[in-house]
Amino acid sequence: MALEITVDADLLVLSGRLDAAGAIALDAWKADAPTVPAIWDVRALAFVSSLGIRSLITLDRRVRAAGQRVQVVYVAESFVADVLSAAGLTAQWPMHTEVAAARATGQSVAAAAPSATWTGAGGDRYARTPARGAGRVSRFHTAPDAPAMLVRFDELGLAFGMGEFGTGPADEPASALVATGHTVLVHTADGLTDLLDTVSPATTFARIAEAVRLELDDAERWDAEGDVTWERLRADLTAQAAAAGTAGPWAAGALATWNDRPCVVLMFAPIGEGAGEALRVVALRAVADPSTTPHAGGATTLAEAAAALARGDEAEICWPDHATLLRGVRVWFAPTPTIVDGGAQRLVIDAAEPVADAWERIIRSTFADEARVSLRRLTGGFMASTFATDTHDRNGRRTLPSVLKISPRAVTAREEAAYRQYVRPFILNNATVLMAQAVHGEFAGLRYNFLGITGAESRLQPLESLYLGDTPAEAMTAIRQTLTNVLRPWYGQSVVAPVHPFADHDPRGLFTNLPAVAQEVLGIDLDAPHIECPPLGRSVPNPYYFLQHRWDALRAYTASWATSITHGDLNLNNVLVDERRNIYVIDFSETRVRNVASDFARLEAICMMEHTRLDHDDDARAVLMQVARSLEGAIWTPPAAAVSQETMLTRAAALAADVRGLASQRVADPAHEAAYLLPLLEWTTPIVAFRQVERVRKQVAVWSSGLILERLLRALALPAL
Repeated sequence: MALEITVDADLLVLSGRLDAAGAIALDAWKADAPTVPAIWDVRALAFVSSLGIRSLITLDRRVRAAGQRVQVVYVAESFVADVLSAAGLTAQWPMHTEVAAARATGQSVAAAAPSATWTGAGGDRYARTPARGAGRVSRFHTAPDAPAMLVRFDELGLAFGMGEFGTGPADEPASALVATGHTVLVHTADGLTDLLDTVSPATTFARIAEAVRLELDDAERWDAEGDVTWERLRADLTAQAAAAGTAGPWAAGALATWNDRPCVVLMFAPIGEGAGEALRVVALRAVADPSTTPHAGGATTLAEAAAALARGDEAEICWPDHATLLRGVRVWFAPTPTIVDGGAQRLVIDAAEPVADAWERIIRSTFADEARVSLRRLTGGFMASTFATDTHDRNGRRTLPSVLKISPRAVTAREEAAYRQYVRPFILNNATVLMAQAVHGEFAGLRYNFLGITGAESRLQPLESLYLGDTPAEAMTAIRQTLTNVLRPWYGQSVVAPVHPFADHDPRGLFTNLPAVAQEVLGIDLDAPHIECPPLGRSVPNPYYFLQHRWDALRAYTASWATSITHGDLNLNNVLVDERRNIYVIDFSETRVRNVASDFARLEAICMMEHTRLDHDDDARAVLMQVARSLEGAIWTPPAAAVSQETMLTRAAALAADVRGLASQRVADPAHEAAYLLPLLEWTTPIVAFRQVERVRKQVAVWSSGLILERLLRALALPAL
């Protein structure tokens, strides 16, 4: 589809593909066109390449040279909109969804014309354009002994002050800094100017000790009729600020040429020059050949001019002296700007625990559209930390609750891929919606929302809180619903297929040296086929001997079992419920196709091994007796009544009976007992390596693993130990 170019008075319509061929066509049209309309309708563009972006930027310079400002009419949430945003152009060009709105804005810009001319104290003459507003200054500052604050590039906008790129350590000394929205430039200790540019200003950070953000587009404008020295311009601005009748702060920015190089000079007088703090000033100047530097003089706003200079081949931070001669001066001047605390405008993070630097960046990036976020930990395991979040917008209104998961980048990548492949196509009302994601260093974060949440007042809690609390019956109902209704799109489509069960269910997945850990923690002899189990008065197979000496030889063992998509880490913290007992499943980093019984066995292992009481020897014996009883006879119908009246053991026994019965409906052949026993062993054996688990629980898990292994070997007709 070739590029089509249509001109209708003040409207330029582009349709088709603005690819390499389209860029050549557009450049050729521009060369022959006497004028370029300032309103561009790109709603019919199907594709834009990098070469197309470059052609649009050069076309924009023609519009600016004519004293106009481009207005773009586009389709939001489209491919072209994404490309323009990634290139930083949606922040540079006013974007509209209707031509009428673009025309109205364009006419307003064109209508702004100088209304007066005045002469400064040094004889310099200026044409003055009245202000449309007071202008705005946002001040960022930290206490002298406090660490520099992390501020996103988009929060800084056009700003200057003291800081550093947000990539180094928190105690890195601050340097002079200029920010333009997509770019941050720093004056280094050796007098050079370094810069960091990004196409994602909402996820890129600077560390700010103190800075001033200037928003002066609606301030009054001065256009000097001749050359002006910095000393005279400064004096005229100071005099006009005094004439405004206030000793308060004032701000200004100037676009000019300095030594034949385009420059932007930024100024802020905190409480009026001469009344305390001195005028703060810094310049951003191009140092490359002007022919290779964006022509900032065509900019219609101060921010656009600074952004154009920062995007050039080279730019430097410098300071004018009294004799510096400025040519072609245009000034945006706010004698009484609105002053706000920039730090207070940043996202407020409420957390019960310290937030690490990398995590803070992830939180600020994924909640860039919020004013406040409160984090409540749901889980914090070996691979990830998951938080329920309560959020408020800039107007103080509570927004829909969401979940933030922070984990190593590889885990997050697996989760995102699994979400797109296994969750989004199959599970709707009880699943998650990926809202935002961010990466920093070795960590990455995913922010989830939920279909079915009834409103901002909804409260999410993990299913574990029901199971451990006073409503176990509701917990059991929710578990049954999760394994039947919610995840039916997975389990209900199981197919019999060849599997390698010992490769798929290796307990050493998280702890590659698991046998050695068992030896170190509990003194287990890895060369002894059996270990004594005093609570039962007999010996049981040694699961760590089996891991050390027999498991790897069985990795090629093949069985034909029912397989389906499975969660892979289904536990009581990865199932959330709201106040209406709607169920939401989260955390899909281990989701893939495997033995259909895996998730069911996982729940039994957790509740029996981690949530039962083990305060004394009688508790250990009761748990082991329950495990032994559940492995007698047909494993699909274990006794639901516990051998003890201990509450949590009773609940675990009832849950085991429930989930095994549900698993039997999914396993293709009831004779495939090993399809349940092997994942049960997979999740019980590693408990010996859990740091937060007390010694007696680890010992009970070892003996239970021996009992499970004993039944597993019989089920597979493998030689006993």
